[in-house]
Amino acid sequence: MGALKTNPRVVVLYNRPGPGAVPEPSDIGVLDEVEDVCAALGSRAYEAEREGVDRETLFAAVEGLADRRADTVVFNLCEGIGGESRFEPVVAGLLELHGIRFTGNAAASLTCALDKRVAKALLFAAGIPTPGARVYRRVPSAAAVGDLAFPLVVKPLREDASLGISAESFVRTPEALVARVAYVIETLGQPALAEVYLEGREFNVAVVGTGQQARVLPVAEIAFEGYGEGEPRLVTHDAKWREGSADDRRTVPRCPASIGENLRARLETIGLSSHRALECRDYARYDVRLDARGNPQVIDVNPNPDLARRAGLARAVAASGEPYEDFVARIVQWAWERSP
Repeated sequence: MGALKTNPRVVVLYNRPGPGAVPEPSDIGVLDEVEDVCAALGSRAYEAEREGVDRETLFAAVEGLADRRADTVVFNLCEGIGGESRFEPVVAGLLELHGIRFTGNAAASLTCALDKRVAKALLFAAGIPTPGARVYRRVPSAAAVGDLAFPLVVKPLREDASLGISAESFVRTPEALVARVAYVIETLGQPALAEVYLEGREFNVAVVGTGQQARVLPVAEIAFEGYGEGEPRLVTHDAKWREGSADDRRTVPRCPASIGENLRARLETIGLSSHRALECRDYARYDVRLDARGNPQVIDVNPNPDLARRAGLARAVAASGEPYEDFVARIVQWAWERSP
């Protein structure tokens, strides 16, 4: 990696729970991410300053960063504000508004990816396969959903980190669909998306860089182990965030995936195409599942995925042969070279 002409100051910006808030495991996981990123930057001669923000401090923090923007890069690790993922794009938008260089994806890409309906529309418009789905803003009657092709997976429309995904998200009947839609709307306070369940293998396709310079890291597979006949294979919230849980033990990441060259090429193509369709930059992960015929389809888009050493993106970086520390420093360089 080439040396920077000027060594910018780096401020690691991250979301912290507001006063009295009960943090989600994913919010706590951000702190691990901060530790790992700061350690990596320190090993590459950057002095990383940490700044945690919440609802009360975000605006003042950004205004303070604007005063230092000439020689500063913000390493943006904010995944929401006050425990709400829908505010993740707000942070990026404020940084853009103030002309501050920052790492990761722009506000527009974060907004499009966060709304699964919009992400699917953009993928579909670009000719990228994604499972059929229907959005529910109100709880339907069982009779009104009888035309759907079951089984389905019911997800919150605007969440990441598998929040709201459990074994109960998998539904086989109209009655079960209605019950799960009601849960999402009433408990999580947002519309529900019912998506066709794909029964094949699941892969994570990490893409780094921007535009024509983007490249795909070694593909990872989520191996579902110990599942019974007919049991849904889902990467649930427990699988991602509750270490040692039954779902965690049964969803085993393998990177690089053991796959043939033809499938690898198809997965790489679908990852790059998705990256460009949503105009993502720096780093993103695309979750892909095979249908009954073995054809890959995108089931989720994840700009700014977890950068902690234990997370999937870091595993893919390691499998590519690049040291984690160099990759983190490379992200800073990409941001520094962009026009604010």
